Amino acid sequence: METYNIPFCIDELLDALSNSKDSAVGPDDIHYQMLKHLSSETLNTLLYILNDIWITGNFPSSWHQSYVVLISKPGKDTTNPTNYRPIALTSCVCKIMEHMINNRLVWYLERNKIITPAQSGFRKGRSTTDQLVRLESFVREAFIQKQHVTAIFFDLEKAYDTTWKFGILKDLHDAGLRRPTATFHSRFPLQQEVPSQSWWMLLQTLRTGNWHTSGKHLICYTILSEN
Repeated sequence: METYNIPFCIDELLDALSNSKDSAVGPDDIHYQMLKHLSSETLNTLLYILNDIWITGNFPSSWHQSYVVLISKPGKDTTNPTNYRPIALTSCVCKIMEHMINNRLVWYLERNKIITPAQSGFRKGRSTTDQLVRLESFVREAFIQKQHVTAIFFDLEKAYDTTWKFGILKDLHDAGLRRPTATFHSRFPLQQEVPSQSWWMLLQTLRTGNWHTSGKHLICYTILSEN
């Protein structure tokens, strides 16, 4: 079995827990603080469960659900549904496992030099500041050599929603990644379906232009289903 596909160890679980930031719970009502204060014996039991999910690919039903909080974009028309930013509150246990898998995936991609050196975002030890410094260097060199610099900036609308899922899976396969890593990624992200009562709440919000409900952000109870 490939190194990146072997069962997780307790150190990987502890690292994911220590680097997780407290956030709202998902439909299973399990908070990060609950997980961080588990006993050693219970943590080993949790690790056993996560490894079983990792090997079999059978996900708990609660991982296919989320609460979606709709937040109005500042200065935008609140009666326009496209001017709301959805925040999905998913299972903290699921996010812990995703963090563990992401650490392995990044390790594999960096170790095999699959990520282009030009990418700075979402990489340890790098940031978008690197790209700003690089652009500034180009501009300064152009001034010195009395040349011109042309820069093109892209802002992709709904980039996450329009991501080509099959293309990502193909890239993972071409990079040499095999199951269960590929199996886990093939199950996420999932489509979102909002029950009729939540649609009614959303329509009421859009009609009145008031994106607060009883002093809180509008919450839609969302069911996630596979493609």
